[in-house]
Formats: sequence, structure tokens, C-alpha cells
Amino acid sequence: MTHAIETDLGPLNWVKGEIDAALGRAREALEQAGTASDPAARIQFAQTHLHQVRGALSIIGLDGMTQFAETAGLLLGDMVRGEVATDASTIGLALRALAALG
Repeated sequence: MTHAIETDLGPLNWVKGEIDAALGRAREALEQAGTASDPAARIQFAQTHLHQVRGALSIIGLDGMTQFAETAGLLLGDMVRGEVATDASTIGLALRALAALG
């Protein structure tokens, strides 16, 4: 016998607007990073907003999404420090991660 596990999405509905807004700001910053004179600053801005998303997901108990957001944040941190190239490919990967979180 199997039982379906139902998730209470009420808390997510409360913070979804803030999550979407933070993801939008992060996306804009990443898009600007491709042409910015200081791409690391724009990526760090995106990382800050992604950290807000991760925190909101953690508070409402979406552990898998929280881990995904944390890993995406680590990628952005590596880009800021120059450990991962800041090129169209990695910016595209980061943008896809943000889209998946949305």
C-alpha cells in the first residue's frame, strides 16, 4: 500500500511573490554581467538575491529546492572569485538554474 504525501503549499504562496522578485533581480544582474565592465560585481549582486531565495525556501521547508538554490549560489560565488569562467556559457547555465527555481 502506498500513500501519497501531500505538501502544504500555503507557506509557499505567502512568499512566492518575494521569491519571484528576487529571482527577477538576480536574472537581470546576470544578464547585465555579460556586458558589464565589472561582471563580478553584477554576479555578486545576483548571488545576494539568490541567497534571499534560498533563505525563503529553507524557511518554508522545501529542502530539495533549498539545496538547488544553494548549489546555484556556489556557482555564482565561484564565478565572482574567478574560479569559474564568466562567459556566455556559465552565465547561461546560471540563468537556467534561476529559471528552474522559478
